[in-house]
Amino acid sequence: MKRNVIAGLFIAALFPALLSHAQSRVKVKVAVKNMHTGVNGGNHVPGTWAAYIGDEKVHIQFTGEDWNTGRTFPLTELGVLPAGNEGTFSMTREAGTINFKGEFAGGKGHGFYTFAENASFKSYLQQKGYSNLDKELMLDIFFTDINKSYFEFLKENGYAGVSNQQLKDLAQQDLNRKVMDDYFALFKAEGYGRQPLDKIVELREHGVNARFVNSFRQMGYHEKIPLDKALELRDHGVTPEFITSIQQMGYEKISLDKAVELRDHGVNPEFISSIQQMGYKDITLDKAQELRDHGVNPDFIKSIHALGFNDVSLDKAQELRDHGVNAEYIKKIKDKGMNIHTLDEYIRLRDAGFN
Repeated sequence: MKRNVIAGLFIAALFPALLSHAQSRVKVKVAVKNMHTGVNGGNHVPGTWAAYIGDEKVHIQFTGEDWNTGRTFPLTELGVLPAGNEGTFSMTREAGTINFKGEFAGGKGHGFYTFAENASFKSYLQQKGYSNLDKELMLDIFFTDINKSYFEFLKENGYAGVSNQQLKDLAQQDLNRKVMDDYFALFKAEGYGRQPLDKIVELREHGVNARFVNSFRQMGYHEKIPLDKALELRDHGVTPEFITSIQQMGYEKISLDKAVELRDHGVNPEFISSIQQMGYKDITLDKAQELRDHGVNPDFIKSIHALGFNDVSLDKAQELRDHGVNAEYIKKIKDKGMNIHTLDEYIRLRDAGFN
């Protein structure tokens, strides 16, 4: 009973993470209560699992001693799942077998699992020259369904030699045959040619795939997008949704380089809208970027307006910022009883070092 309470609390905290597709192993510090302990004959006991069923697939989050990873499997590959009451089921691939214990209810499940390596397949990998095949790597190899035919598949596509590090990367990034096929199709369609395995790993790690590249095509960016540019877009948070949100505010087509600039300088629809709502309807993207760079925001402008300067242009607001003239400084000068009426005079005082 105590174990069920602990598992229930753990799953309640874990399920939000299941809503996003995790591709690679993530290191975490989690206190895991296992059903068994120790390693015996390649039988590993990393910890717990939590899952949900959707679209004829089972999405499972595995948690070990200090890591977790999310993977998706065809429902048919797991056989009959225990519903309502605790039971067992398993999944076998060339790399080994995962034995599950737990239950499903309402399309969700949780429990504990063990992983037993296939000693014969591990020996096959070692004969091919692969080393450091620890329990975590063998589990990733299982998840990615790397088997003997996988190496033939890579060879047929021009990758006859796979280094030890590349094998680890392929497994950890879940670069299974389907994912690799998608990349090969993208390279052919876009004229990228044959890319090194390390580049494929990099693309996968950064979330650049065919869907991401094609999404810009669908927006009307018909020029070829270099892979490094696609990586830059992804790393800087530039998505079709971001670009569309800017264009819907009345701006013409934005270049991809400009979109990266806007992201880097913190210019988003919310910032532009907040400036426009203050009456600056004709603000350009370049001006919005300048304002961000110079620290001019709606709060700064409002603080100047509150002191009676209601006709402040954006250029003037930027100039005030650059010279260190803010509402506090203006109030301070006024409290001294000085007879000053224009913002230019405050700027001149500030420049002269008058505090």
